[in-house]
Amino acid sequence: MNQEFTIQQLADAAQLTRYQVEAWISRGHFKPENPVETGKARKFTYEDAIVLGAVAEFSRLGLSPAVVSMHTAQLRFRDGRGALFVISTVFRQVSATEANPDIEGEIDITSGGIVPTAEIASIVADPKVRAFAVVNLEQLEHRVQASLGVA
Repeated sequence: MNQEFTIQQLADAAQLTRYQVEAWISRGHFKPENPVETGKARKFTYEDAIVLGAVAEFSRLGLSPAVVSMHTAQLRFRDGRGALFVISTVFRQVSATEANPDIEGEIDITSGGIVPTAEIASIVADPKVRAFAVVNLEQLEHRVQASLGVA
């Protein structure tokens, strides 16, 4: 999809204010595909709208945009993979080493991924998962397409 959109169209599609989109761009939480050109309004892509929509949904769930943005790059390359975007925190047991004798115990690792709907049960049942949040990508795409007027 080669259509280009304005920042206001993206904000509307993500149900955000234009100010919030600009703030997330300036803070590095949302990185649009197209670079800014001096004297011209930046144009945004459909993929930008999907990424911004996902950041907005996770933000509404209480996740920091800074944390979410570390995992959203893969949304640009999803090509129909999976229907859910999951960000989870798991714990891993670590042992002290000679190089790091003070590091021992449990550490939290946050990861994000696109998964098929059928895999959500395994994430829920995994005893190492401490917390997770999920965005339904199919529903997000339908909403963004309707807002932007694309099929």
